[in-house]
Amino acid sequence: MAASLLWTLEAVALAPERLRGVTLEIHAGVTAVLGCSGAGKTSLLNVLVGFEPAAGGRVRGPGRVFWVPQNGGLWPHCTAREHLRMVQPAGAEIEAMLAAFDLTGRAAARPGELSEGERARLAVARALLVPAEALVMDEPLAHVDSARVDKYWRAIRARLAATGAALVFATHEPERVLAEAQRVIFVRDGEVRHAGEVAELYADPPSRELMDALGPGNWLTPDEAKLWLGETGDRARCFRPEQIEVVPAADGPVVVRAASFRGAVAEAELEHVGAGVRRSFFHRPRDGSLRAGERVTVRLRV
Repeated sequence: MAASLLWTLEAVALAPERLRGVTLEIHAGVTAVLGCSGAGKTSLLNVLVGFEPAAGGRVRGPGRVFWVPQNGGLWPHCTAREHLRMVQPAGAEIEAMLAAFDLTGRAAARPGELSEGERARLAVARALLVPAEALVMDEPLAHVDSARVDKYWRAIRARLAATGAALVFATHEPERVLAEAQRVIFVRDGEVRHAGEVAELYADPPSRELMDALGPGNWLTPDEAKLWLGETGDRARCFRPEQIEVVPAADGPVVVRAASFRGAVAEAELEHVGAGVRRSFFHRPRDGSLRAGERVTVRLRV
């Protein structure tokens, strides 16, 4: 295999239809496995680490892999510090990792004495200290307070940069894929529906389903793009919220019927008066809120 190629899967199946004919390459770097609950994410990760043998097909992967299953896979008889010492005897690195994941004060506690979030942090901290070619994590930090998750992901990024280890992680959160991964594997009904660069999938998804997989977007046919945005094209395509402006205009051809603010993204239900057509748009909010009955124009940001 090429130096950057870690896994090759050829027509891999896992009964009963949890994986169906998966053919895939996974390279070095950070890869997210994305999909809703029951899509097959865990099944795919189980095959990658050899926890479940494929019922059909062929799997080739790296020699040194460390796995963090959904339950963390912690050792009930070991303290938090002992978990780290088992995989990395260097004391300074152990203490630094405990501090990075806010576990210093819980270093003497065993898994049964830790909260669900603390166990999740410990499982990730232990994995980062393993001298492995690749780490495979199933929904890492899923049970950690949302206010602190970004801090721990920064620690993950720093460690991967220092060691050169690859990471494959499963998630159902598009925001985490956009923030952490270079490549994404989208799984649905036990099938890989897409595998490629995150940036490419975000900018130009080939279908509405794949647009939605990476967060809010506006899927417009050529006729819709012409009507609403004055854009010409020969295929349906995605316009992300940051590409769209909804601007107050006294003589605008569009009327706001409803609007909701969602922080970085807003949603507006609009009616094109001349065409008598309604649809919702996700867009980046401007100063001030849109009001029902207000005249606006919809346009691409320059």
